[in-house]
Amino acid sequence: MKRMAMIAALGALVAGCSDGNAEGAASNAGAVSADEVARKVEGAGIMPEPGQYKATITMTGMEIPGMPADMAGHGSGMTTTSEYCLTEEDVAQGFEEMMKRGQDGECAYESFNLDGGKMDAVMVCKTPAGEARMTMNGTASPTTSDFTATMKMNVPEMGEGTMSFAAKHERIGDCPAK
Repeated sequence: MKRMAMIAALGALVAGCSDGNAEGAASNAGAVSADEVARKVEGAGIMPEPGQYKATITMTGMEIPGMPADMAGHGSGMTTTSEYCLTEEDVAQGFEEMMKRGQDGECAYESFNLDGGKMDAVMVCKTPAGEARMTMNGTASPTTSDFTATMKMNVPEMGEGTMSFAAKHERIGDCPAK
């Protein structure tokens, strides 16, 4: 039963990648600061537009040592959607803010590269369940991002687990009036 709970917790971490708002950044040596990410994005000439966005996250795989055979493929194809508002202040931080939304814990980038609309990044988050390391590759424009990601995380009593997913963020209109 503990194993099932840990698998569920790992799944919840990925499912949470599309809503909420991470506060602060992990203090990782060599981490790329929010200001550095913003400068790189601005230098690439691509900044997200403010507005209401829809995020669609689809789990594409999960491997956890000791996972019961009857759970193979569990969660694959699971899709979550949510909406969020990017304000002018959020936009000033570029895609860094968009990509960190919803991470359960404090996150910092090890690397973040955006060149010609192609993005690759490595983000490390400190979560209640431990440290999670996520690699992301995809594309970005002022109104969309479309990427795949692989997250590795130590699952207590089981070992290192890996989850992969596809994510799409798209601008769907203006933010609702407050």
